Amino acid sequence: MNYNRLIAYAFIAATMTGFTSCSDDDEPMPKDPDFPTLSSGAYVLNQGSYSKKIEGALNVIDYTTATIADDVFTKANNRSLGSTPQCGIAYGGKIYLGMYGSKTIEIIDRYTYKSVQQIRLDESTQGQSPRNMVAKGGKVYISMTEGFVARLDTAARAIDAAIAVGKNPETMVIMNDHLYVPNSDWYAPGYGKTASVVSLNPFAVENTIDTPANPNIFLTNGTDLFLICWGNYSDEVGALYRITATGSEKIADATMGAIKGNTIYAVNAPYGADVEYWKYDITTKTRTVIDFPEVEYPSGIGVDPINDNIIISSLPIDGGYASYSLPGTVCQYRTDGTFVKKYNAGVGPAAIFFNAE
Repeated sequence: MNYNRLIAYAFIAATMTGFTSCSDDDEPMPKDPDFPTLSSGAYVLNQGSYSKKIEGALNVIDYTTATIADDVFTKANNRSLGSTPQCGIAYGGKIYLGMYGSKTIEIIDRYTYKSVQQIRLDESTQGQSPRNMVAKGGKVYISMTEGFVARLDTAARAIDAAIAVGKNPETMVIMNDHLYVPNSDWYAPGYGKTASVVSLNPFAVENTIDTPANPNIFLTNGTDLFLICWGNYSDEVGALYRITATGSEKIADATMGAIKGNTIYAVNAPYGADVEYWKYDITTKTRTVIDFPEVEYPSGIGVDPINDNIIISSLPIDGGYASYSLPGTVCQYRTDGTFVKKYNAGVGPAAIFFNAE
């Protein structure tokens, strides 16, 4: 399919129709997991330290009590979550977690944190190392470093399909029943410069589009599509781009970001340089610099889809540099920039997702 036609169709469809889906999760839920209406907190996934043999952990922030419960999986199951977890999502009555180093997917109960199913990937020929997760229609889609996107059926608690995309796929989004997958291709000279467009039904690659170098993080509000590319770390810096029917338009330098409605909250934290935070109004196309002084060195950012909380994970500064082996922190803000609270976290806090249902 022609790329221009595909993007144009997606944008038109978004303005004319709403999403319609039902949950195929393994137990009946009073609310549709594809359309959450209430959020009570945030999850912070610690990556730990591979070199220091520090395992990963799942922490839970409760907005009501303004407290953080640390390493809830280990406490509930009397075993480690695993090595270098990268991604997680709360969907239906379960939480799905992907461990890059251990090559596992852990499915746990959303309320007790007890393990329901562990899926081992070490013998899979279609992806072993999870990087990112998104969900819709009773399926969880998982990008795998080896160059695949796996589809997990939540009712069967098993991967029921996988398709090849580009090398080293990263943070995906779903827009208009299409999955947008950035193919960063870490090891290629100049890095990857493509993204895969995947139809959810049928589950298949529909198109491949050109991008700036090292595409990493797709963002969408359901109508507009954006992409953060990390560049080549020399003459091409990390930046946020708007994806259009004719290509891409650079907005500003950025290395990570999160979106809610018509606002993008971005972080520009290039190695060895000052950190900058800003927000971008999609409607007016205006950018405003903001400040989060309580954050030492940002390692992740998330915006609650329901309320006005921003969560930023942070690595500690040790000897003038960010430490990947000492415990970090997590800062909670309002979307207007008001500081709420700083929480202690474990080693390598990074992936952030929300307890929305």
